[in-house]
Amino acid sequence: MDYLSYFITAFTTIFVIVDPSGNIPMFIALTERLDHDEREKVSKKSTIIALGLLLFIALTGDLILRVFHISIDSLRIAGGILLFAVAVDILTGSRGKEAYAKRGLKNVDIDSLAVFPIALPLYTGPGAITAAIVLNAEATDVISKALLLLAIIAVYVIVRITHIYSEEIIKILGKSGSDIIARLMAIFLAAIAVEFVFTGLEGKIKEILA
Repeated sequence: MDYLSYFITAFTTIFVIVDPSGNIPMFIALTERLDHDEREKVSKKSTIIALGLLLFIALTGDLILRVFHISIDSLRIAGGILLFAVAVDILTGSRGKEAYAKRGLKNVDIDSLAVFPIALPLYTGPGAITAAIVLNAEATDVISKALLLLAIIAVYVIVRITHIYSEEIIKILGKSGSDIIARLMAIFLAAIAVEFVFTGLEGKIKEILA
């Protein structure tokens, strides 16, 4: 197995879906009523929860597939469709994320805000969960599984960094700059989704022919 290629694929896939840079405006919008210390508390808690959930999914992906009697090719196809829908949503304005933000702003509670909507589903949504399961199924040995966990941790370290420097990043990029980055990442996400679907279809066709 080409470990470097797998790590790059895993990191890129998770990074594009989690979208740390594109979610900066959303994070600021959700925490704008909080002071610095409260925002830091929300950031740390939401990042830990989001990271912990995705690591758990990555570690138990094989078991989840067995429990629900789902083949990896079926998950690739379903996951590819889901990821493509996420990409389209981002390209057309991330209406889903805006809805989550409005919900969060109605009642600002630090603990609940960190869990929902920031940790779930902003930073660890259905797309990230699906991708983690698919990537885990493609990890053929202990080293590749460790690389997947490392890729996930690296992405959420970046998430935490973007929170720390969120206001400075927004000043540099501006709202339009963040939107451009988010849409650019969405194009790569759509391409990854297509690869998932066609790889799954290829496996299903081979299964039928066999």
